[in-house]
Order: sequence, then C-alpha cells, then structure tokens
Amino acid sequence: MRFLGLISLLLAATPLALAKPTKQPKPNCPPRKVSQKEQREIFDKFVKTFWLDKTPPIAFANHVDENYIQHNPNALSGRQVAIDTFAKMNMDSITYTILNKGFDDNVGWVHYKMEMPGLPQPYAVVDTVRFEGSCIMEHWDVSQMRPANSINPIAMW
Repeated sequence: MRFLGLISLLLAATPLALAKPTKQPKPNCPPRKVSQKEQREIFDKFVKTFWLDKTPPIAFANHVDENYIQHNPNALSGRQVAIDTFAKMNMDSITYTILNKGFDDNVGWVHYKMEMPGLPQPYAVVDTVRFEGSCIMEHWDVSQMRPANSINPIAMW
C-alpha cells in the first residue's frame, strides 16, 4: 500500500519536474553592467511605469537602488522612503503630461506638466536620474508652479 502511495506521489510530481522553468528577468538592482542601449531601455521602462502607468512604487522597486541618493530638499534618500511616500498617494488623481524626455551617457531626464487636485495651478517639472549600470542611483528635480498672473504669454510647457 505504501508503495502505491509513493508511486502516486511520484506520478503527480512528474509534470512539475518536466515543466520548463520560466525565464525570470534579471533584476536591475543592485547594479549590473549593461550597454548604453540597455540603460536607455531600462530608463524608458522606468518612465512608463512611473508616469504613464502611474505606479511609482513598482517603478522604484524595479529600477532604483535601495540606497539611492535624493537631492530634493523636501524628501529623504532611500528607495523604501520613496516607495512608502508614493504608496500613500492617490496616483489616479494626478495628471502627468510628458513633454520631453531624454537619455545621454548615464543620465535620463523627464520634463512634464503635473496637475493635482487642490493646487491652484499646474507645475512644470524636470526629473533627472543618474544610472550606474542597470540601476538608478541618484535623483534631482526642479519644479515651478505656473504663476496665476504671469506676464509672459508663452506657456511653461
């Protein structure tokens, strides 16, 4: 009887043993050596995940080093700090309009218009990130709210 139980167990496990292992993508962080073309592709995935899909926690988890350096004076450094901050936000209420983006050497940037409920005017923002291999290591940003009574007729975006 025990023998039949063992045979049943082995037969049940056979499909699992014969199944092809699924190829897992290599993690971006910690950094690994990649070409400039691959860096640009990783940057484009980060931009899509963060601004178009509106899932910054996923973008940070997949593309940002855990000890990344944050240069914004109103935010602390570290990946988990950013993930926790963005997880508390209602991302569906924010409208991002990407105007320009670029990538050169190991630096990427995104220029966009950001509209949020409760703000009297939209912001013009440029986020800049520095890569080390496959991983974002550092961030800078510049933002400016559109003045309500601007004398310049040229839009900020």
